[in-house]
Amino acid sequence: MVSGRRGEKRQEQQAFALKGTMPAITMLCLRTADVSAVERQLADHISQMPHFFLHLPILLDLAELGDELVDLGALAQLLRKHNLVPIAVRNPTDAQRERAVAAGLGVLRTPLSRSPRQVASGEGNTPTPGPVAVAPVAADRGGAGAAAADRGPAGPGRRPREAAPAPDAAGEPPPAGLTVRHPVRSGQVIYVPHGDLVVLSPVSSGAELIANDNIHVYAPLRGRAMAGAHNNADASIFCMSLEAEFVSIAGRYLMADEIPDEHRGKPARVSVQNDGLVITRL
Repeated sequence: MVSGRRGEKRQEQQAFALKGTMPAITMLCLRTADVSAVERQLADHISQMPHFFLHLPILLDLAELGDELVDLGALAQLLRKHNLVPIAVRNPTDAQRERAVAAGLGVLRTPLSRSPRQVASGEGNTPTPGPVAVAPVAADRGGAGAAAADRGPAGPGRRPREAAPAPDAAGEPPPAGLTVRHPVRSGQVIYVPHGDLVVLSPVSSGAELIANDNIHVYAPLRGRAMAGAHNNADASIFCMSLEAEFVSIAGRYLMADEIPDEHRGKPARVSVQNDGLVITRL
């Protein structure tokens, strides 16, 4: 005969489940152990798109620091001060791993992790000057899924600022705009600092488009779209089917539940009027 206590235990509903995948997270690639330098540049980054960074999960990549130690406790504290959520480190040395654990951070042990001494330059990416780079990454795909564009991939495998190179020494202007011909999948981010971003295929939920000028999606837009990233209120977002999770222009934004039903799933233009966002049907 089963005791009452054991019978209750058998009938108790399972309280949780453990799963090995994660949604898209953002990787902060450290290039200096100077926490104050990181904070200065991070504050400038966040000021351009504050709603995009709000409560964003952050993965710290330490590969480019080599054996240099960084105060991960202070770094985690400053990230939280800016409403970011540090969750883990990747590519740490043994000493860095100990500091990460002491700071309450996890240590990533998924296919995303490389050998601790394999630096980013070994992947063929050209480093962007500065102590810190922010690069979105899809942890559940091992960070391998980059968006295919006609100037090469721009997404989890590359730093956003590589989407449009800076002017060279001869003073030539940067290329204007970018056209993406393949689907933009969940976890991928495409950032175009100059000109319009044109996407000819669907943008999945969990994907993010960022441009300083207009965004055109000639297909369903189900992810996030942020036009006028550097306070360009003249920018617009155009799409053939508005199903977005989030749209923003020059700091003004609408969440999915704020998009009127009459525009959801329809061709639409999002623009700034009277210091707010308006949606008009195309």
